[in-house]
Amino acid sequence: MTGERQNMPHVYSPTRKDGGRAPIEKDLYRRERTWARTAKAAALFLLPLPLTLALLGSLIGGDAARAAFTSGSLACLWGAAALVFSALAAEARYFLGERLDPPAIPLKMLSAMLTAVGVALAAAAAGHTLPSIVIVAALGGIGHIAFYGRDLRPKRINVAAAEGIDRAAVLLQLEHAHGRLRGIDAAARSIAVPDFRERLSRITTTGRSILSEIERDPADAARARRFLNVYLDEAERVTAEYARTHRHGSTPPLEESFRDLLTGMESTFNEQQRRLVDRDLLSLDVDIEVLNARLKGEGPG
Repeated sequence: MTGERQNMPHVYSPTRKDGGRAPIEKDLYRRERTWARTAKAAALFLLPLPLTLALLGSLIGGDAARAAFTSGSLACLWGAAALVFSALAAEARYFLGERLDPPAIPLKMLSAMLTAVGVALAAAAAGHTLPSIVIVAALGGIGHIAFYGRDLRPKRINVAAAEGIDRAAVLLQLEHAHGRLRGIDAAARSIAVPDFRERLSRITTTGRSILSEIERDPADAARARRFLNVYLDEAERVTAEYARTHRHGSTPPLEESFRDLLTGMESTFNEQQRRLVDRDLLSLDVDIEVLNARLKGEGPG
């Protein structure tokens, strides 16, 4: 494995004018993906617009009851749009590893309820009977859930009790690590080379097995500390950087360079898993230091 690393082609990552690397959370690629996921919320902002004409007509005609129903419908539907926008944006950041957990409050469910109420009020304003109002309200809520999906439930991390182990600290490490793996998965989905996507999928699958092993025996967190706290961050950064700069393909030399980096990443993940499972007391710190130095100094520039 060391020999493979030493033969890696040396390519440099893009840097800012101040010499530092642009944070992954702030690069254009991640911003684009985050906002792309929230675009669906526009439907709830745009579809109720005809109700504004109905509201205007009821006000001109002096129909107070109809005006009240219509304005209430608009308030509910636009409130639902704001909630689902927040939910989609938070979920996008969660999938990109930019937040540890999805929203604790079921924003999509609350939004669906507001949509159902808004549809019911619009039907009442139109003069529908009670049974038809109930039916269209139910259809509105069901349609909302079908279009936007249900709220994400955060992965439950159960750190086993162990004497002398700070479970809260280990839990925080594992949450952070899961976020980095989600970031790698998100970046992999936009990489054009199928072989790279497959390799990254194997890497993150192994990574989750490692985290599950640490959940079962939190004492392993001490031996995997550099893997958890440093290496995963760099692995995610390099992967996302490659995805951002080579979304539509790259030249053969750069592909070969990234393939070599993936070989080193996969070997390190597999070796970390093997040592944890075998309760190998040797530390991977030295091996990880070598590859981490490569990840910091080399990349898909």
